[in-house]
Amino acid sequence: MDQYDINVPVKIIRNKGFVSLVEWLDTERFRRTVVPREEVREDGRGKAFVSQSSLDMGIPYGVSWEQRLKGSYVIAGSVIAEQLEVSGIWTKEDYDKNPRAVHEAVLGAAREILNDLYSTSRAIPKQEE
Repeated sequence: MDQYDINVPVKIIRNKGFVSLVEWLDTERFRRTVVPREEVREDGRGKAFVSQSSLDMGIPYGVSWEQRLKGSYVIAGSVIAEQLEVSGIWTKEDYDKNPRAVHEAVLGAAREILNDLYSTSRAIPKQEE
């Protein structure tokens, strides 16, 4: 069987006019694309399918974050440790008692990533639905 003959299970996000926005799991990553509504096949049991060829020809939906963000990020353990200490997380008991402070410390260590993401998102023009 040709890979393009394969019916891929999809989740219908919405139908609008003659098109459907569908989501599917593509080798460990979720993808969304807009396809002609008639390409979406429903089996009557609440499951929907679209052929691989239709997904490949669909209009990708959403921002290509990988292309817009820096290639990779590394947060040094020492930076996370410093943020934990600043947040008062010095012992296992501190960690267990205050998971919110732990989360905030990790976010603080990821400040460069969050700043880059913020700048990137501001540069993207808004799209009309």
